Amino acid sequence: MFKFTKFLGGTAVALTLMAGATQASAALITEWGYEVQAGFSAFSPAAPDQLSAPNDTTNNGVVGSNPNANLGGLPTTLSWGLGDGGPPSSLTVTGTTQNPPSLFTNAGPVAGASVTHANNVISGNSLTLESATIATTLSLTPITPPGATIGPFPILFNILFEETDNFGIGGGQCTPGTGGTPCADIFVLQNPGALAFDFVIDEFLYTVELLVDGLGVLSDEACAAAGEAAGCIGFITEENQENVLNTAFQISARPVPEPGTLALLGLGLLGLGIARRRKAAA
Repeated sequence: MFKFTKFLGGTAVALTLMAGATQASAALITEWGYEVQAGFSAFSPAAPDQLSAPNDTTNNGVVGSNPNANLGGLPTTLSWGLGDGGPPSSLTVTGTTQNPPSLFTNAGPVAGASVTHANNVISGNSLTLESATIATTLSLTPITPPGATIGPFPILFNILFEETDNFGIGGGQCTPGTGGTPCADIFVLQNPGALAFDFVIDEFLYTVELLVDGLGVLSDEACAAAGEAAGCIGFITEENQENVLNTAFQISARPVPEPGTLALLGLGLLGLGIARRRKAAA
């Protein structure tokens, strides 16, 4: 699974240094209930492949369906290649609700949303998906100790999609790093920073991290084919397959230092710096 670590800079360093120097009076939430909702808040089609055939005026482009009533009717399925006579390609997102086990703080992950790409063969004159935004929300309900539900936390994933020519461009080789013919399709996640976020309850800083099975750094050629710089992060999907991308999430916590303790830490670091300058001057 791909794991994105969020760096909090100097604040994270200070919190780490002082974690053992302060005693939290509020109770740590150790067990949570959860609900994840998902849908597509935006999507756009790409132009037909002019190398293969002219535009097909009967093609329906990219169509959204299966609305999620909990997210204001956002579609949960995008379909394209609808005018080809065969099964269209599609992208579907699904959420999840607590169905034991619970989510425990500073423990292992639980299943989150999933993304399924039905990668079917479509003609070169079809309008295809170019980009989409997956909108998810995470709601957390403290169980131990019990408390009111917090959230929903909005999490947006911006993706680019490249429908590759199944016989390589001009009948040549497939994009390196995506496998052999028929050629795999390419997804790029444009905002990997969305895979982690923080929130504070009472005297604890909680960090939620999302883990994505199959997500990783793509080959330079695959990134270029999707119009992205080398080192882009994404995943590839095999042709004629139901490609499922599963996610999971976990939560960790650490005490938040009291403001007075942080002030003392700052004075201590300032004094250390002054002492070093005096020693250097001597």
